[in-house]
Amino acid sequence: MYDSDIIIVGGGPAALSAAARARRVRTFNLLTASVMLVTNTRPGGLADWTKVRVTGDGWSYPRGELTQKLLSDIRDYNIPIIKDTVSKVYRERDLVVVATDSKHYRCLAAIICTGMRMTWNERQFFPEKLYGTLKGYRFMEQYFNQICKEHSGKRIIFIGTEPMDTTLSLFEEINDGRMEVVTVEDTGRNIVGYKETEDGKISVLTTNKVIVGDILHIDFESYMQNNVSCPQINGTSGFLQVDRKFRVSEGIFAAGDVTGPPFSVAKAVGEGACAGMEAYDHVHRVKFGVPAPLFAFYPNNREGHITRFEMPELKGYYRPKLLGEYVKKGPELTFREISLTAYPELIRFLDACEGLSTLDELRHEFGSELVNETVRALIRGKDMTLEV
Repeated sequence: MYDSDIIIVGGGPAALSAAARARRVRTFNLLTASVMLVTNTRPGGLADWTKVRVTGDGWSYPRGELTQKLLSDIRDYNIPIIKDTVSKVYRERDLVVVATDSKHYRCLAAIICTGMRMTWNERQFFPEKLYGTLKGYRFMEQYFNQICKEHSGKRIIFIGTEPMDTTLSLFEEINDGRMEVVTVEDTGRNIVGYKETEDGKISVLTTNKVIVGDILHIDFESYMQNNVSCPQINGTSGFLQVDRKFRVSEGIFAAGDVTGPPFSVAKAVGEGACAGMEAYDHVHRVKFGVPAPLFAFYPNNREGHITRFEMPELKGYYRPKLLGEYVKKGPELTFREISLTAYPELIRFLDACEGLSTLDELRHEFGSELVNETVRALIRGKDMTLEV
């Protein structure tokens, strides 16, 4: 047994898009997959820092609005969000293991969407006490001069990965001694968050010390060259190489900035959706031995046969798992899209659908007719999956 069909690692636009797409398969009769998301901080990523331009000014979102739109699907489809830090992802026989600081989660497929850098709670200090550079160096000359002029006599904490020396040397040249400069090299696991002090300064919390300054500067240029946010995947880390199906290796997929340049929210959302679909297809093949009929994304399935919409055969070894929540309204149990007539035995059966008991075990206890009819109805309503 395992924890979820698909586990998404990350909390930015790519991760939220992948989670929603993997869970929201609308094809009639097609079985929904169980999905969970693991992130070290509240969802949003870099998209919550400032205005987000998906392509240009004509298609943009104010700060936080894109995240809220994506999160509405996460809430609607009851996708659980686990707050934890993932250290490595690897295959263990037929499953994929997502190892965090506190637990090992198992799944049929994992999608890595950790971005170019780890995000913690730094967004709450932007733009008053926290700055960042993503532009070309000609722009940065003017930008750095403005920072040094406004904060002359104060301490700035420079944060970045090992290649930040180029940006740092440019800053020191423009600074000309006006600000005290302290550096923190991000190795991927040493920074644990940021905190405002009682006297209005800001501190960088690391695993072995606290560094206090007046303002922070994050050198995104260095993160674009050296990814430290990605957990170890099959023993390696850094930017991930993917194929046309967004696969890193068997059962492991990746999307967004973690796959390398170009770095763009449009790419993150688009790749997340595609990786979610490909991970779902992988899970469908594992469960049923055939590709998922993903109409209308593919007019035919991968082998060229006509797409069909037949419900999966309810074999006795499948373990039904309820994905949606229901509300009891008078004589009915109301789910998101369907309603069932309420009676005690049905409620007891629904409580038993936790992915632990097989269909045969449940048929023995509740009867084949109740089990089969309820499972078919909930599959059509996208509120149940069958685990293996």
